[in-house]
Amino acid sequence: MRLFSYRSLFILPLFCSLCSCALFQKKPEAHATGYLADRGVVRIWQHTTSSGYTTLQTIFTPFDGSNESEALYHWDQESLVSVAKQSLQGPENSFSARFSRRDGTTSFMQQKSAMSRQSLTVNELEFAKFEAQRMVEVSRDLISGRVVLHQGRWLSVQHVETCDGTLAQFQFNNRENQRLSSLSQQSPAYVAWIEAPEGQQVLLMTARNLCEQQPNYSKK
Repeated sequence: MRLFSYRSLFILPLFCSLCSCALFQKKPEAHATGYLADRGVVRIWQHTTSSGYTTLQTIFTPFDGSNESEALYHWDQESLVSVAKQSLQGPENSFSARFSRRDGTTSFMQQKSAMSRQSLTVNELEFAKFEAQRMVEVSRDLISGRVVLHQGRWLSVQHVETCDGTLAQFQFNNRENQRLSSLSQQSPAYVAWIEAPEGQQVLLMTARNLCEQQPNYSKK
């Protein structure tokens, strides 16, 4: 009987510890948000795993229709571990860098264009880190403010089929409906908008398939 009691005393804390880990382990989180910047539209997708690994993907679309660009950031807990940026249109232009989780030192860096490959300067690396931190703070603020990004194919005056296949309603104004109707004459028209407690705001109207740019974290 005494042996059973000793074993119980040993097993019970271990069992409780395992239960505690299961109860307090964070659930994976995925958010889509965005905003209108001075020179264009920024769309943001943030995903954090249960182990605290965060991926932040941003796409910047200029108002003037020039080169669209994408940035991809990764954090392990609060440590930035990689940055990658690339142009999505026009001449190839990209750079990438990886950092040590332990002390932040650079383990890899490369800047690539259509004609050459070269290392990043110290200033370029520091700016990339600054931009990464700025974007994750912007993303967190927008998520806290319940600003949610939606994207999908425009169907009719007030209806959109979102990228996940559900039907959504949006109160487009006359100008927006005319623009989307014109785009849909030759190919499907796509729209991106944000929804917040203050209301709704159209970000993009285009004939390009915006759903192809949207990450699917459910497969990861």
